[in-house]
Amino acid sequence: MITLRLATEADAAEIAALFAASRRLLTFLPDLHTVEEDRVYVRDKVLRDFRVTVAVRDGRIVGFMAELEGWIEHFYAGATQLRTGVGSALMADAKSRNHELQLWCFADNLRGRAFYEKQGFAAVEFTDGASNEAKAPDILYRWERGDG
Repeated sequence: MITLRLATEADAAEIAALFAASRRLLTFLPDLHTVEEDRVYVRDKVLRDFRVTVAVRDGRIVGFMAELEGWIEHFYAGATQLRTGVGSALMADAKSRNHELQLWCFADNLRGRAFYEKQGFAAVEFTDGASNEAKAPDILYRWERGDG
């Protein structure tokens, strides 16, 4: 069973470990930061500046989403949690609070792209990656609620 809740400062290390491990699964991305730098980023930036929802299963954080109104900044599920409902639960939670959502996805993240498209997101902009830290081509996705 998956439970969603807002993250707390006490979750910083566990979220950072999931973030670091998940990013490293995206083998097309360069390693830009150490695990410790990821930990500091999650603690000092992500938890401070975003609404962070964690997905918990069996007492462990297995996914998280960092968002601002209408914008998903980070969206990660643990490698062993893919296709288990974690991502769908997090996305349904965000959709319940927003009439429109946007997010960036790396063009080479085929699994992520398929997930977002299945969730009703449409690609609205393609870039060469010049403006992102990884310098990897990316795609802006947008979802709009269909009820008006």
